[in-house]
Amino acid sequence: MSDRDPGPVAYLGPEGTYSHNALIKYFGSDQGSISCDKIEEVFAAVENGSSNFGLVPVENSTEGSITETLDCLSKSPLGICGEVLLRIQHVLMAQEPVSVQKIHKIVSHQQSLGQCRNWLDKHYPGIERVAAPSNGEAARIAAAEPGVAAIASKNAAQLNSLQILDENIQDSQDNTTRFVVLSKKLQPEPTGRDRTSLLVTTRNEPGALYNVLEPLKTNGVNLSKLESRPTRKTVWSYAFYIDIDGHQDDAHISKALTELRDKDISVRVLGSYPVSAIVHEELQFKQTLPDILLDKKIVIIGLGLIGGSIAKTLYGHGNLSAVDSSQAVLEAAQQNNIIQGFSTNAGEICQDADLIIIAVPGLSVEGILQQLAGRIKPECIVTDVSSVKQPILNALQSVFAEIPTNFVPGHPIAGSEQSGFQAASAELFAAHRVILTPMPNTDPAALSLVETLWQCCGAEVLRMDVTEHDKVLAATSHLPHLLAYALVDTLSQQGTSEEIFRYAAGGFRDFTRIASSDPQMWHDIFIGNADAISIILKDFEAEIDQLKQALKQGDGNKVMTILQRAKLSRDKFLNKK
Repeated sequence: MSDRDPGPVAYLGPEGTYSHNALIKYFGSDQGSISCDKIEEVFAAVENGSSNFGLVPVENSTEGSITETLDCLSKSPLGICGEVLLRIQHVLMAQEPVSVQKIHKIVSHQQSLGQCRNWLDKHYPGIERVAAPSNGEAARIAAAEPGVAAIASKNAAQLNSLQILDENIQDSQDNTTRFVVLSKKLQPEPTGRDRTSLLVTTRNEPGALYNVLEPLKTNGVNLSKLESRPTRKTVWSYAFYIDIDGHQDDAHISKALTELRDKDISVRVLGSYPVSAIVHEELQFKQTLPDILLDKKIVIIGLGLIGGSIAKTLYGHGNLSAVDSSQAVLEAAQQNNIIQGFSTNAGEICQDADLIIIAVPGLSVEGILQQLAGRIKPECIVTDVSSVKQPILNALQSVFAEIPTNFVPGHPIAGSEQSGFQAASAELFAAHRVILTPMPNTDPAALSLVETLWQCCGAEVLRMDVTEHDKVLAATSHLPHLLAYALVDTLSQQGTSEEIFRYAAGGFRDFTRIASSDPQMWHDIFIGNADAISIILKDFEAEIDQLKQALKQGDGNKVMTILQRAKLSRDKFLNKK
């Protein structure tokens, strides 16, 4: 971040690598940075004092741990003082736009080749793949050799004057690499949102791993990573790299570490440091809140997935309160410094609020509005996150006899099949869209403030008419969820349901994933948008009838026409994203 003054920082270069991009995201600048050809050279630069900090990749969500980094950590006296998670978007590039037939070699870092394996198998089968020390070096090679394509970042393409052949070619669109910041001395103070990295070595004996994990479990320490690597000291001797949630100074973690050492287990704390939000190549997660928000008392009503994610995104605001039916959730959020105040009664805590965000299931919104009526400041701005907007407007009319000018209807197009505060994430809205449906009389200042809120969450903000919103969402979101629930329910009632689910393939898992979403929330959505869903459901039923008749009649041409039309539409949709 820009408020750090790092001095020289060593990183895995050259300029244009993802490590270089991560360095800029974390420190705010690459001024004075030192490019290294190998990860071990980054460690050496910090150890010998030529750099104050080092930045190296440690793991990727697709390809796993960077073993060279783990091995260097085991030998180096350096500690970890920070991390940055970078959403990786790979680009294929070459000297000029060329056909597949003219590409004879594709070069990239070994990890990146692995992250694009399926895409390369499909689009460039049989083409030689060559590992390079870094993606930046791969781009340099492609710039020097005709017929060679490189996989690297857009930044690398620009720096080396290369033409982009294809974008977003990674197999997983959630492809993320975690980088750690190395230091000789710096150890951050607890922030309430920390991670601690450990290096643990044990004797080679039965139950050794159990002895390591048991103190963590009994002290309520959450383990987020466990990796083993040979110590290279004796045959079959291993060291365990462990990441746990919290700071080493936290009482329960300190107690667990003491118990581990009492068992004669070697424990080295590599560092405790703040957990990073994901930042993106195209859209950097906004971590600095503008004064227009910092000056406001914000109250979030409902700390579920959406409300909890907003709260975690606004971490550090300083005047953030919450309302929820669960006292335990509220206490946990306060203990982690995510919120500063809470209540189970919306009317009480919202009396002096400047901005209220209603994040409860749609059919519960009217009850919340009744609690707020006559108890909040006239200038207080209120917004919601409901997936269906017309019922919210109806509720406003019922409670206030009008739609207040300071109410801004909103809907984040983001979510997860997981629910509750425990599933909330500060990265949930980054690179996603939020639709606002303002009314003709909506106060421009209120609309601007709510737009700023969502932009600070990393979202792209769009505006839409209420009726159009409910119609579009019925087709693109509500119908798919309804079908997923219906399919799982249908199969679960079959006499051989256990056998069916046992052999269900990836397609079934992917399509029905959303059937694990919160039933109460989707019940409210389906009921609230019943008319629009019924219209699109009727069209879907007609399409199913066509397929059913074609199958009965053995009409392969008809089936193929429908399948091809669907594929073309789906591919067009993906290309527009």
